[in-house]
Amino acid sequence: MVYTRDLKSLGSNPLRVRVSPWARFMFHEKSQPKADPPRAEKNLIIAADDFGKSELANQNILRLAKAGKLDRISVMSDGHFSPEEAEELKNFGAKLDIHFELDWQKKRRHLLNDSVLRQGMVFLGNYFRPGYEKKVREDWDLQIKKFHALFGRYPDGMNSHEHAHFFPAYFKIAVDLARKYGISYVRFGVRGFEGRSAVKRRILNILRWRDKDCFFESGLGSSDFFASIDWIDATGKNIRFSSKHTIEISCHPEREDEFESIKKYF
Repeated sequence: MVYTRDLKSLGSNPLRVRVSPWARFMFHEKSQPKADPPRAEKNLIIAADDFGKSELANQNILRLAKAGKLDRISVMSDGHFSPEEAEELKNFGAKLDIHFELDWQKKRRHLLNDSVLRQGMVFLGNYFRPGYEKKVREDWDLQIKKFHALFGRYPDGMNSHEHAHFFPAYFKIAVDLARKYGISYVRFGVRGFEGRSAVKRRILNILRWRDKDCFFESGLGSSDFFASIDWIDATGKNIRFSSKHTIEISCHPEREDEFESIKKYF
């Protein structure tokens, strides 16, 4: 079993991989939605997040897209980018997804990294605020409409800043909006997550477990596995899955180490 998308660091030798036992999800194959096929039949789906977050994020994402490194690009429709940059994005052939934001996240765009503890405290303080769920639904609906106004079409898929859509109340909102606007893909991971068992990944895995019924009933597409690039080795050598499965790897090109990793190894 080999990757169909070779990593440059390995030269002409393809990476041989095995499916780890924990990744053999308990759902039967026939009950799972068909995973979204990556561009050009590759089983690695490289997704760049945060287009619109900053000038540097936009610049680095455009550079990677021009180099043919990206399969999906996640756009903050309330972010900052020019009409020329939006037009340029449309011409690369990558899928354009909406990158949902919560209102308090927009005020923290300037942060390159934030602690999990601080993120959690701010997030939970808003999550349990009376009436906030309704506000999120209205705001995300407006973000989709703005995306349509900017690009002349609805998003190919959806995900969110700091994985907010994995929280069950917000995941249901995302699924409802996907039905409303005919969006066919959501970042989820049909079979689970890959990479190191970091704190953030453990929390998201618990949330994903709670979302599973909503996801499987929705009929939405997703990759077989999902990983953030900071959960795996920067070269991608420790990714373990068979060649028949797809894995979406998200990255944040605004961060120099992640930009260089995608540029050099993928």
